[in-house]
Amino acid sequence: MEANIQKLFEIYLSGQISKAELQQLLDRFDTRDMDEDLMYHIRRVLESESGRIDQDIELIGREVKKRLDAGLKPPIKSRPIWQYLAAAAAILLAISIATIYFFNLGNTSIQPTINITQQQIKPGSDKAILVLSDGRSVSLTDSSSAAIIDIGGKTIAQVKDGTINYLLADQAANAKENAFNTVLVPQGGQYKITLPDGSKAWLNAGSSLRYSVNFGSASRILELTGEGYFEVVKNKKLPFTVKSGSLEVTALGTQFNVNTYSNEPYGAATLVEGSLKVSDIRSQKTVLLTPGEQAYQSTGGLKMRLVNTFELTAWKDGLFVINKASLEAVMRQIERWYDVEVDVKLPAGAGTFTGELPKNISIAELLQSLETVTGIKLKLEGRRITNR
Repeated sequence: MEANIQKLFEIYLSGQISKAELQQLLDRFDTRDMDEDLMYHIRRVLESESGRIDQDIELIGREVKKRLDAGLKPPIKSRPIWQYLAAAAAILLAISIATIYFFNLGNTSIQPTINITQQQIKPGSDKAILVLSDGRSVSLTDSSSAAIIDIGGKTIAQVKDGTINYLLADQAANAKENAFNTVLVPQGGQYKITLPDGSKAWLNAGSSLRYSVNFGSASRILELTGEGYFEVVKNKKLPFTVKSGSLEVTALGTQFNVNTYSNEPYGAATLVEGSLKVSDIRSQKTVLLTPGEQAYQSTGGLKMRLVNTFELTAWKDGLFVINKASLEAVMRQIERWYDVEVDVKLPAGAGTFTGELPKNISIAELLQSLETVTGIKLKLEGRRITNR
């Protein structure tokens, strides 16, 4: 990095940078050698903050480099939102970089004023409640470690490291017939399940999954509310079926996502790998998906389209990923993950947003980024987000 650019970077961090100097610094983002040099200086600042640099910086840095190497230029000049960073602490710089690179913003410059209530609302974590066939409830958290004993004193599952692992179907063959378990994931939670047949399920916030303790011995049928991602063990004799709302999704061995949240515009099933049959009970229509396709409910029944599966399944890997989504859609994700209520009046023509952020950031950091990129002033009172 040229000496004058390094000096500009230092002035920028001090909050004293002028409009002309800022433009000089921003112009560096149009060169292919800027990523390593600029990230080096950013890291130096972060490392001085008593070791607060963490994996988020690595995640963002890798994505920045990947996009630059692919010849994709960030949409910096369309809206110079770096202006708000002059008043931000250096530790927020990583979040700001993510905002710059991954949000397509329009063309209006913003000078936000942040005034977010200092509430200790944490991002979601691995937590759920397991309801056994006799009605007993077991709390599941990321630190839980225990054997799950159902009717008859038989161990049916082990809980460890934020996952419930059921015994394989043949090992649990003596479990009570027609005994069902239900995993309930609250707002602000997510959870992973290894089912009795060895298949895996990830449940998003505000979701539930009901299944037989003997799942895989005679049938493989699940009942889902909310959103779940599934990796299915192949078994040609026993199709794997997920019933969710008016959707019925059947696979032999595959990876797919189902989203039927009641406050989303439509239910959808997305195929990542393998093949998938999707049926809409209401319209009596059935479609077959190949990888990269999504079936979604419409007024005319089921429709199909090509999608980016990473965007639709990244939630299970700890990322918020949106693509040309309305602010309402973004706020619904925030409500579920942080277990808050959003009551924000949106301006006409708020537009759509494209972005990628780690799900482990604090709600204060997330709202600061949203306020910056939207120009909408937000406040947090208790567990309620409103305009200010």
